[in-house]
Amino acid sequence: MRIGKIVSSRSHLDYVCQIYHPGEIPEPPEPGAYAFGRFVRLAGDAIGIVFDSQLQNPDFGHFGPRLSNSPQEIRVFTPDLIDEQATLVSVLLLGRLGALHGVHEVPGEVIPVHSEVETLPDEDFVRFHRDETGRLQLRYLPLVQANGGPASLSLLLAVLDRLNSLCPEDRARLGVLRNALNWQRTIQAVK
Repeated sequence: MRIGKIVSSRSHLDYVCQIYHPGEIPEPPEPGAYAFGRFVRLAGDAIGIVFDSQLQNPDFGHFGPRLSNSPQEIRVFTPDLIDEQATLVSVLLLGRLGALHGVHEVPGEVIPVHSEVETLPDEDFVRFHRDETGRLQLRYLPLVQANGGPASLSLLLAVLDRLNSLCPEDRARLGVLRNALNWQRTIQAVK
């Protein structure tokens, strides 16, 4: 499902996606499609994770007189007015999806402006987390911890929860990793 397009970046790994408004595409995305921790595909085979969001509303703080306040009446009275409200999500690049497995590395190419961003289906999510031998891989963990912001541990725990439900054969390994991340979170809270 298409959710938006790339409008800018903060670094080689951190891209900003503007979520489609109703009317921009036939089926605009529901909020769950771009929720925290959602895996997305960008520009073909690049894979990223939604780790932050921001609402843009230039009308906030403008309390002067207007012809109307409802969006339906505004379209009638000022049809040339551009809706400048936007929902932006930050996407951290984690690697790319090969033909049979995921490649967890910093992508070499820059994602162009206006590249489509779409949700990653469950089967591709699982394939991204398999290496060339078919084993579970999470080589992007240090990358997320370094660039995922203050909620990076919560982000990783959300990823482990999703993997746990989709990969029951790896629950023991995922449980060990979950315990280690929980211990890290506890130690950080004590500091």
